[in-house]
Amino acid sequence: MLDTIADRPGDRLTLDEYSEDFDVRFGSLRDTDVWKLERQQEFDQPEERSWVAFADGRRAEALRMLEAERPLLRSEFDRLAGLGCRIRRVRVVEKPIPLYLLWELHSLRIRAQCGEDIRVVSAEPLTALERERPVPEIVTLGDAVTYRIRYDSRGILDGAVRYTDADVTAQCRSEIAALHENAEVLEDFFVREVGGTEAGRA
Repeated sequence: MLDTIADRPGDRLTLDEYSEDFDVRFGSLRDTDVWKLERQQEFDQPEERSWVAFADGRRAEALRMLEAERPLLRSEFDRLAGLGCRIRRVRVVEKPIPLYLLWELHSLRIRAQCGEDIRVVSAEPLTALERERPVPEIVTLGDAVTYRIRYDSRGILDGAVRYTDADVTAQCRSEIAALHENAEVLEDFFVREVGGTEAGRA
């Protein structure tokens, strides 16, 4: 499913439409999981001050900004846990690690320490799914909806395609869960691949 979902019809949402739809659906979740697959390696988030600082070489400042988000993240994951909800993510990482992804790994580490279930895989487990093209970025909310996230040529978030077919969501969840089961816990990956580098200590 992950390799063919881009060929399936869905509801094309602008960025504003996607944000609104996601927020409404996410806010109603109870006793279920959110699954996310992140495949793309290069992004840009000009609205994210920490990323801009990191890209500008002000890495200590960037990491302080990320750290300042910890209390809110912990509160949010505690709230979700109280509702019986978990966020579970698979992050594909190719080497050498691009600058954006290096920054994101710092961000994800804090999210994992606050309660998100994040694991890392190389591109190798996706080989069978990527004979024609890379798999897209995917988010599923419970068993009701799947979003295929869209980015523009610069790697800036540009909206999503929404799928409300229960079979599509079930298959996407199953395939992401299979990747997650055999993936490496983020903390272990971070300590080995990032924490010991000069960039990781910046």
